[in-house]
Amino acid sequence: MKSHIDIIRRTFVIVLLALFTVCTVGACKSGPLSTLTQANLDKIQPDMSSAEVKGILGEPTQSASEPIPIVGGTKTTYTYTNDQDRIVIVLKNDKVQTKEGTFGPAQ
Repeated sequence: MKSHIDIIRRTFVIVLLALFTVCTVGACKSGPLSTLTQANLDKIQPDMSSAEVKGILGEPTQSASEPIPIVGGTKTTYTYTNDQDRIVIVLKNDKVQTKEGTFGPAQ
């Protein structure tokens, strides 16, 4: 027969595991891709640095860099996507040049 303390310990462990699971699943939904909103896109301004963009939107889902022919420098494209939303930021020499976004109905 189990003691009362063993039952309390087991219940405590089960509750902790349940809370951990709920927090972990919640973190997945509130991660960087939850920053894909029109309001956050509006915060991105011309000549912002890549660090400033990442401070608002987080790490991009995809990133591509290529040299700029003739004039020199580097063009970097950050793409942020989730199931319904997409933001594309183009930087020239680490400064925002263009931005665009499309957002699903949840906004």
